[in-house]
Amino acid sequence: MKLIDVSRTVMEQVLGVEKGEEILIITNPGEPLEISLSLFEAAREFEAKPAIIVQSPKGTLDYAERAVIEAIKSEPDIVVSISEKKLGKDPYGINIGYIGRDNKKYTHIFEKLLRGDKRIRAFWSPGITKEMYLRSVPIDYEKLREEAEILAEVLKRGKEVHITSEKGTDLWINIEGRRPLKDDGDFRKPGKGGNLPAGEVFISPAVGKSEGVIVFDGTLSLGGESIIPKEPVKVYVKNGFVTKIEGGEDARKLEEAIRKAEKMALEMGKEEYAKNAWHLGELGIGLNPKAQMSGKLLEDEKIRKTIHIAIGANYDNDAPALNHYDCLVWYPSVEVDGEIIMKKGEFTIL
Repeated sequence: MKLIDVSRTVMEQVLGVEKGEEILIITNPGEPLEISLSLFEAAREFEAKPAIIVQSPKGTLDYAERAVIEAIKSEPDIVVSISEKKLGKDPYGINIGYIGRDNKKYTHIFEKLLRGDKRIRAFWSPGITKEMYLRSVPIDYEKLREEAEILAEVLKRGKEVHITSEKGTDLWINIEGRRPLKDDGDFRKPGKGGNLPAGEVFISPAVGKSEGVIVFDGTLSLGGESIIPKEPVKVYVKNGFVTKIEGGEDARKLEEAIRKAEKMALEMGKEEYAKNAWHLGELGIGLNPKAQMSGKLLEDEKIRKTIHIAIGANYDNDAPALNHYDCLVWYPSVEVDGEIIMKKGEFTIL
C-alpha cells in the first residue's frame, strides 16, 4: 500500500470530504511533509481545495508561527496537523483566551473553532511517521466506531474506575459527571476531530479526586518526545495530583519534564497552570488493532491491551496546564463501578 492509497481512505472514510471544501494542512519538513503532500493530492482527487503551510517543528511548550494561527482563523472546513512533534501553542489563547459559542474559554484558536464553535472538523498526528501512517491508519473504521461506542457508554454512566496491574498499579479515578470522548476516526461533521492513527476512548478524571499508585511500563511522553522506559516508573497520586515519582533515569526525565512545564507557567504568571502540571488529566483506553509499540505516543496510546494516564491539562478545560504527558500501562485490569471491562489487557465487554 502507498501513501496516496491511505490518504484516499482518510478523505473518504475519516473526513467524508466533499467537492469544494477548503482543507488546511499544517506540517513540518521531512516525513510529515511527504504524508501531507499525499493528503493534498488525495484531496484534489475529491475536488476539494487543499492548501499546505510548512513551519519548523514545534515542541509541547513552543508557540506556533503567527501565519499558522492566522490561517486557522480563516475557518477552513477542515484543519489537518501533520507534525514532527506538535502544532504549537497559541500566544493569544494562552495569555488572554478565546470564548467559544459554548461560553467556555479556550487557549487555542484551533480548539475554539473545533470544540467551542463547531465550525471546523479536523485531525492531528503529532509524531507521525510514514511507517506508522501505512500500518495503523488503514483499519476497519466501522468496527472501531462500534467498539468505541460500547466503551464510551460504560464510562458515561460510570462514577468510579479502578485500575490494577501485575506490575503494581492500583489507582482509583472518579469520573462522575465527566463526558467520555471517542477517537474513533469519525471526523465527518463540524466539531468532530481526533488523532490519526485513531483508536481510543478517553475521559477527564474529576478534578482532585484520583487516588493511588500508577506503574508506567509503556511509553512515556516527555513533551515533544517520548521514550520507552528501561524500567517501570512508579507514580503516587493523592487528591488528583502526582505527589512522588520513583524509578530509574526515565522516572527522573518524566519529573523534569513536568517541572519544566510548571516553571514556564510560573514565569508566565499562570499559577493555576503550574499547579495543574501535576494533575491527572486523562484516562485513555487503546482500541486500534494494528497499532504497535513504536516509541511514539501517537500510535502507542492506541494499542489494544493498554491504557494510558495523562499528567497535566484535561479535556474538560477545568484544570488547564501547559503540559499533557500521556504514559502507558500494559495489560491492565479495569473496573467501572465494579464491572470488569478489561482483565489483564483483554476486553471482557467487546
